[in-house]
Amino acid sequence: MSIPTPGPADNFSVSTPAKPEAPSGYPYQTPNVVEEGGKSFIVTWLLSWFLGGLGIDRFYLGKVGSGVAKLLTFGGLGIWVIIDIILVLAGAQRDKAGRRLAGYEQHKKIAWIITLAVVALGILTSAFIPKGSAVDATVQPAVTQQQIVPTENAAAGSIEKPEATKEVPAVAPAVTKAAPKAAKAAPKAEPAVPVEFRSALKKAQTYSDMMHMSKVGLYEQLTSEYGEKFSPEAGQYAVDNVKADFKVNALEKAKNYQETMAMSPEGIRDQLVSEYGEKFTPEEADYAIQNLS
Repeated sequence: MSIPTPGPADNFSVSTPAKPEAPSGYPYQTPNVVEEGGKSFIVTWLLSWFLGGLGIDRFYLGKVGSGVAKLLTFGGLGIWVIIDIILVLAGAQRDKAGRRLAGYEQHKKIAWIITLAVVALGILTSAFIPKGSAVDATVQPAVTQQQIVPTENAAAGSIEKPEATKEVPAVAPAVTKAAPKAAKAAPKAEPAVPVEFRSALKKAQTYSDMMHMSKVGLYEQLTSEYGEKFSPEAGQYAVDNVKADFKVNALEKAKNYQETMAMSPEGIRDQLVSEYGEKFTPEEADYAIQNLS
């Protein structure tokens, strides 16, 4: 049997089904992925926390211009520091070349947990600060008065109990002599320091220990409407009672300018005493320059 061969009249064509077009907006194209750089997420996060007020985190990322601005404004009076910490935790902070921080995906969870724990601890500490000796100030006068009243009555003879007097004639003089001694021995209660004053002092100590600020700089930071917003009285109490050697603070500031910005000694001194800079006294600035290695 022979199989017929198709002739001209039997021409046919085989068509390949067309590939369906993707609907409009369907994401066939590869999304843009930001390259990961060599700057560490953990290091940037820690620098933002502890040295953000000096702009060290931005110097680390290579952003020298914004680092200098952050340093001269004390971290934007604290606001810039908070913003940079949030940017780092949210993964939005980049290095100078616009690359992501290395290790963000691996360590972001623990960084968030630690940050929230520290903030919650600070809130609880401020809310439950003990009120000092306020109770002693109310109780002590009552005890002293209770000791003195029998003495005055006995001396004036206003207690009219002849039978008791006859039975124990020697008791009244003994009480009369002992009561004044007890009254003299009772310590005077010191007035309680207001909560705002104690909080301002705690803040001043933190700024002095971590940022090595001058006395004028501390006062302005505590009372500024863009800073801590304490009352002038609380700010003055804090700077008068803070445990700080402002000459040493000036020396630490001078070292920081020398190491991070490579400034000359004269330039550092001008920055230390400037009213637009650190606001140290000339004596404190001279001490810093003389002891600068």
